[in-house]
Amino acid sequence: MMASDRENQRLKLKDGRMLGYAEYGDASGKPVFHFNSSGGSRLEHPSDLSILTDLGVRLISTDRPGHGISDPQPGRKLLDWPDDVGQLADHLNVDKFYVEGWSAGGPHALACAYELPDRVSAGALVSGLAPPDRPRPYEGLPFALKVMNFIGRRVPALVYLFRRLFYNMLQGDPKKVEDRMASSFPPEDIKAIEESGSKDMLFTNFREGYKQSWDGPAQDDIIINSSWGFRLEDIQTRFDVWQGEIDKNVPVNQGEYQHKLLPSSRLRVLPGQAHLYLLTYWREVLETLVT
Repeated sequence: MMASDRENQRLKLKDGRMLGYAEYGDASGKPVFHFNSSGGSRLEHPSDLSILTDLGVRLISTDRPGHGISDPQPGRKLLDWPDDVGQLADHLNVDKFYVEGWSAGGPHALACAYELPDRVSAGALVSGLAPPDRPRPYEGLPFALKVMNFIGRRVPALVYLFRRLFYNMLQGDPKKVEDRMASSFPPEDIKAIEESGSKDMLFTNFREGYKQSWDGPAQDDIIINSSWGFRLEDIQTRFDVWQGEIDKNVPVNQGEYQHKLLPSSRLRVLPGQAHLYLLTYWREVLETLVT
């Protein structure tokens, strides 16, 4: 699947780095900055683009540093991200906007609301990861993810090894890689992929996220598993907190924790849904966010 010119845009930031981004939907619609899940890219979007035009949404999807066509940012911290987003918003002549963060994109959405409170109108956390310094941070996670989270906090260098292994897997025959990855998901996520027709988008998105190497995704892991530099209690922006009832990647307790601490939030737990439910819930999430 080839990306269009609208999907391959770049902005030169004040420090000289290039920031990659894509735009989907209504060019004059309500601006929603979408922050991708772990290892993803600016190519993460609804497979059915009529959802965006129906809702009057201008979806602006970004590449974080070291992903896709965004330059790396050595020594990056979570609170560096809002400055990049603010510069992109200025470039696009967008004053106020919404933020949507899926999984690892959740902390990035919260960081923008914290740093840019006068510009972020509202936000959506779609199985967004909770702060790493919360009580019982590994509760509800399967063993492999407990290990990944632990080394992200205690032995960051090993994260690069794990991400390199995933990068190497992506270099194989695209069809075989897609089939192997799809079969590794729980049945509920496989159903979401099939029902939404998102298979091509999802795996093109992952390949793009790892386009430069494994360094960007590994840096992301370390950043979200390190101190964020702000408290949820200090975010006044309204957030919709979405959770899959049987999500093992980001268990419900993480959403409940964030809902409890965010001063203005609404929690919605989706029965029978795992981690990839956004693929079939784009319309509901975006409609709730912008209305």
